[in-house]
Amino acid sequence: MYNMASTSCISVDDLTFKYDNNVIFKDLTFNVEFNNRYVLAGLNGCGKSTLLKIIGGKTIADYNKVKVLDKDPFRDTSLNKDLTIITNNWGTQTMAYSGYNMPLQSSLQVKEMMQAIKLEFPERNQELLNILDINPEWKLNSVSEGQRKRVQLYLSLIKPFRVCLLDEITVNLDLLVKDRFMNYLRRETEERACCVIYVTHIFDGLDEWATKLLYMRTDRSIEVSDMKDVVSLYPYLLTKFKEEREGITNNDEIEDGVYAASTRNAGGYSHGVLGNFCETLTK
Repeated sequence: MYNMASTSCISVDDLTFKYDNNVIFKDLTFNVEFNNRYVLAGLNGCGKSTLLKIIGGKTIADYNKVKVLDKDPFRDTSLNKDLTIITNNWGTQTMAYSGYNMPLQSSLQVKEMMQAIKLEFPERNQELLNILDINPEWKLNSVSEGQRKRVQLYLSLIKPFRVCLLDEITVNLDLLVKDRFMNYLRRETEERACCVIYVTHIFDGLDEWATKLLYMRTDRSIEVSDMKDVVSLYPYLLTKFKEEREGITNNDEIEDGVYAASTRNAGGYSHGVLGNFCETLTK
């Protein structure tokens, strides 16, 4: 049973994670608190998407190292009712000799999708239709990429969440829709006991939106900052990125580790190899 008095909704404690022999995280520790909006930032290949997949229960981690609402996100599927993870893989499929993550071509209309959830939460359903400017008559095979993304966000958020993980999900939204959507997430975290972690490389407009910054360094550690202490997010992160990139260029040991990890996609359980996991199985 989750302790409702707790302010922490996500805890990562001494997490070590590998893909093959490439260490993605080593002894990673941090907490995420309710009623906050986190921006997760870092150089390409530092492990942001992998971390979201671990927190979102899409990739297994060592037992008791990651807790979401006091539960293991991979092993306890009851979290599915409270945790929402939104990535760029929705509505796509990989086809041999054709392409990777190709959009599904379906004549299914938006009004025909997830009807039971819509009936359960009619007010949220209508609010999201308005915010994301969605026509229920739309068909997946006749919408733009931006409209498809809006449908994905709509369907993913009709059910109220406690934890929402967003991975580069707003890149195709036009400015007006994005502004309404980000304000909606702000209201959600202010009015309900929930939190949002937002991975992005587009930092415009986030100074007032975000409450905290999770900065993932190339040494696989995380620096948690209150946005009140960050004067301006874009120049702040630009300086950080430049310093880290210069450090990588001048340090062969770090450079090898970063680029080795970057050559492999952030995969699921079939791709992920936990620290000491294979060794344990063979003993």
